[in-house]
Amino acid sequence: MDRTNRANGFTLVELIIIVIIIGILSFFAVAKLGDSNAKLQYETVIQKMATDIRYARQLAISEGREARVYVDVSNNCYYLKWSDGTYIENPIGGDNFIIQLGSGDFSSIQITGTELDYGRLDFNAAGRPLNAGANFAGELTVVTLNNAKRLKITANTGFLKIETL
Repeated sequence: MDRTNRANGFTLVELIIIVIIIGILSFFAVAKLGDSNAKLQYETVIQKMATDIRYARQLAISEGREARVYVDVSNNCYYLKWSDGTYIENPIGGDNFIIQLGSGDFSSIQITGTELDYGRLDFNAAGRPLNAGANFAGELTVVTLNNAKRLKITANTGFLKIETL
């Protein structure tokens, strides 16, 4: 048989098999990417919350007055206020410091728990953390997200620790 008469390329069956294999691999890649995206969202939100809590503590020290972090489980948000009830200004945007979860980029994030009395973490003028105005010992869970990540604060020092559940 002459080589010039043979067709070059793939047969239809070979192309269909390749498309099926690519489809199966794509399915697993998308499923894995979705799982990684959720984990990235948890990590991003918990890091942001830790940064915002450090900000409230720093403000309490620099302004010489009590700053509060409220964790509102029922409304899936957290916010920062001064002890007189006025909102702390958000340095990004200048509005009231209210962070709403469960929408936008963080639509899958849900606050699932807190150990704070009345959902309130206070920092006195010296930066010491208080559980709704009261001293506490050891560690206290500030927030749990989707029962997957937990942010804890240490009494006296205000050290924040992130745990994966």
